[in-house]
Amino acid sequence: MHTRERLLRAAAEVFDRDGFARSSLTAVCARADVSKGALYCHFRSKEALGVAIVEEQSLLWHRLRDEQLAVEESPVQALVSMSFAFVGRLETDLTVRVSAKLLREAVFFDVVAAAQVIGWVTVVRDLLTLSRDRGELRPEVNVRHTAEQVVAELLGLQFVARALTGGTDLRTRLSRMWRASTSAFVTESVHARLRFE
Repeated sequence: MHTRERLLRAAAEVFDRDGFARSSLTAVCARADVSKGALYCHFRSKEALGVAIVEEQSLLWHRLRDEQLAVEESPVQALVSMSFAFVGRLETDLTVRVSAKLLREAVFFDVVAAAQVIGWVTVVRDLLTLSRDRGELRPEVNVRHTAEQVVAELLGLQFVARALTGGTDLRTRLSRMWRASTSAFVTESVHARLRFE
């Protein structure tokens, strides 16, 4: 594993364990078994390490979209399934989990959140456009507005679940959200066929 990759992995582990604010570059270097000089060859600060972790995940939604479109006939079902796949990654993938945590930190929100949210809205909009082209959406639906609303609901849901239950019931909340929200933008026949698990 290259030094940069070791540093990113070590930083994710330290940030996950100690929280970003309480973490130190000394702890990251010790975890990665590299000198501070080696760290500074790749990252100028702790914040730069955090930004790099977030940016590593910037294409995750695009990958999940492609994976779900390969197995789901319905683009709306692909969207729903993609969100559950993302929750699965939050539960099992350290870097995804830490990236999501870092985005809630003010320093990162100001620096990288806009690009992340634009990327997420783009993925959802693409899926909704496909859905519209296949006749799955109600005729009055505005694809751009709906994409932004869906992303807002997904982000808000993560925040509420994290605040109230530590995120332990995120899948249940996600299922409830999709049952309610999809009924507002897909046709009745499509809604009846969707799986919300």
